[in-house]
Amino acid sequence: MKKRAMYGLLWLAAAAAGAVGGSRALGAYLFDRVNNPPFSEPKQEEEPPIQWEGRLWARRMEGFREVELIATDQKKLWAAFCPGAPNEHCWVICIHGYSDSYEAMGAQGLRYHGAGWNVLMPDQRHHGRSEGGCIGWGYLERLDMLGWINWIVRRDPEAEIVLHGESMGAATALMVTGGPVPKQLKAVISDCSYTSFEEQARHIIQWRAADLVPQMPTGASARLLFSALRKATLRRADGFDLRDASPIDAVRQSKTPTLFIHGLEDDFVPAPMMGRLYQAAACPKRFLWVPGAGHVASVGTDPELYWSAVSEFLEKYM
Repeated sequence: MKKRAMYGLLWLAAAAAGAVGGSRALGAYLFDRVNNPPFSEPKQEEEPPIQWEGRLWARRMEGFREVELIATDQKKLWAAFCPGAPNEHCWVICIHGYSDSYEAMGAQGLRYHGAGWNVLMPDQRHHGRSEGGCIGWGYLERLDMLGWINWIVRRDPEAEIVLHGESMGAATALMVTGGPVPKQLKAVISDCSYTSFEEQARHIIQWRAADLVPQMPTGASARLLFSALRKATLRRADGFDLRDASPIDAVRQSKTPTLFIHGLEDDFVPAPMMGRLYQAAACPKRFLWVPGAGHVASVGTDPELYWSAVSEFLEKYM
């Protein structure tokens, strides 16, 4: 999830609140802005060098194949696939966050590929080259990821699969585990997931209330904007309820081993959310706090700490 993109969308929505009459019109405006994010071109100075290098590796697509999948709602989904070593049965699905593309997970994909793994890097629905009428904040996307898991299993019945996501991609991975999953799914790496989309959206609104809706009390502005967006989404996205996008509810049902990672300096998705997710999770679990890391920056801030924890965790389940 990109902070610049989300800040911009919420600012535009709030600025329009006074100009757009009524809750229904406001909700429609919010739906168009929040659920149809403009792709903001990443800049080298905004990412740690390791993450920028990984993005460029993914962008070059050397040794990659383009693959497609038809989702349960008939949307066409796209992914970049980088095959691993011959006869390798370890697979990772790297899942990016809001308003980005498969490139955002290049640092993770490059590391796994260097270890010989098969790497699948999808564009999430309504992002990049994947279709989709609405962003589902991980809830709709969980079915897409199950589709990609099954795509792998059809090709490699002996596959051992890891989901590795960050931000909204981490939320997607966690929500996959809230229901039945194929036996080939062995573990999840969740990097800076939110507890629920509602809580995350209200946090951003409250955090920037003075800029967003200065004429309204903080709590009231959060309630108003989220309620308007939720009602519009129910109307325009075939009854999809934004409150269903709740990783914390999913992990209470999960049996999939999960490593929770969060940067201690993440104030965009507040670091305490990881603690609550970890406490709620019913699955085998571990956690990692990364000192000095902001949002989606843990892998670049302290790669040695990051990959040491990931490797140690996966050794138990792969």
